[in-house]
Amino acid sequence: MRLFDRIAEKYDLLNRILSFGMDTKWRKRVVELILEVNPEKVLDLATGTGDVARLLKRKAPHLEITGLDSSSKMLEIAEKRLKDGEFIVGDAHNLPFYDRSFDAITVAFGFRNFSDRRRVLRECRRVLKRKGRLVILELLPPNTKRFTGKIYSFYLKTWVPFVGGLFSGDFHAYRYLSTSVLNFLTPDQIVEMMKEEGFEVSFEPLFFSVAGIFIGDLIW
Repeated sequence: MRLFDRIAEKYDLLNRILSFGMDTKWRKRVVELILEVNPEKVLDLATGTGDVARLLKRKAPHLEITGLDSSSKMLEIAEKRLKDGEFIVGDAHNLPFYDRSFDAITVAFGFRNFSDRRRVLRECRRVLKRKGRLVILELLPPNTKRFTGKIYSFYLKTWVPFVGGLFSGDFHAYRYLSTSVLNFLTPDQIVEMMKEEGFEVSFEPLFFSVAGIFIGDLIW
């Protein structure tokens, strides 16, 4: 996606700023959940600059990690930061891997950008081994019935596009990212979708539900 190519150099810094550093803590929780299943081969979808891949390698140096993303600029940064990972430009809707290739799959802050999320889930199920695990970390739309949700909505509509645009020089990109969260599915909708695609699902809300982690285990 050209949008992510344009903001690749500033993407990590802005994530830290806009999440007040919480995104790193959330990624570490993803790593904990992945390592629970003792994987040998892990696929990191929408890997971006490889944040999750690097955290996985630090905790489990033996892991064979493959990162896939549609942004070549993001992957150039990932390759520089993690020398012993494999990074591939590709489409999550049509994964270039054999059936049952991976023990676990991660998706951090990329699920909402997929145009056909059900197809991506089916592809994840296809390339996961028996009893494999899919862990999705994603920002969630605000619940404006709550006071905290109203604050979060205001933050997304004003602060994220302004600060993101100011630091990256690309206001359009951060308006898109903000809108993609505001218009995203609710946690219940994501859980139901994952169940319908063959996963046994649990959900962990994060920081007043501004984000959440969806854990999908194959039940066969």
